[in-house]
Amino acid sequence: MSYSSILTRVLVFHPNPVLACAIRSGLELAGPFTVQSCSGELPESLTRFRPDILLLDPVHLPPRLETWMADFTRCAPECEMLAYLDAANRSAATWCLAAGFIGVVSQQKGIEALVDALTVARVGGVYVDESFTQVVSSSLEPEPVDQTQPNAVLSQREQYVLEHVARGLSNKEIARRVSLSPKTVETHRARAMVKLGLRHRSDIVQHALRNNWLAKEAVAA
Repeated sequence: MSYSSILTRVLVFHPNPVLACAIRSGLELAGPFTVQSCSGELPESLTRFRPDILLLDPVHLPPRLETWMADFTRCAPECEMLAYLDAANRSAATWCLAAGFIGVVSQQKGIEALVDALTVARVGGVYVDESFTQVVSSSLEPEPVDQTQPNAVLSQREQYVLEHVARGLSNKEIARRVSLSPKTVETHRARAMVKLGLRHRSDIVQHALRNNWLAKEAVAA
């Protein structure tokens, strides 16, 4: 199946129902998306609609973001997040990318930029609006790894994916083991490689050997 035949399911969250509906209508007219809007209970909408991508401005999230992110992951494990921000809120753009959002888009750019970001997301990419490029570019560089704790920067799921790539499994095979989509597995793989400064599969294998991943039994994520 080609990407052109896949309808990405997008949930637009905004506390103002008029704005949420306006964004939904714009996306439905502009691209091959199935879109719903939400202005109330977000967990309920996530469970009912099961979107591929949640579009929101993080300023509307609860103050305790770590708790909210954990709840979100449990509620919608395969849903990605795309930030739609005021261009002046550059610190939020940096936070979003560090938190694993698949893109940041300026609200001043309108629907066209959102369509571009969603199109990039459909093929596993990360979209950064030019309004935020200079500010967040450093967050996309490989992070320095503490050699005393070489895997401390990885989440459990990211390490699991890299370990099984090193064992020779494909994205589809890993996806079947952990009940995720191949696209989600590829996202975990790409983020882990960026964090560790790895560029090729051979680099993943060497990293796995150095850290004794392959000498032990594979564990479930």
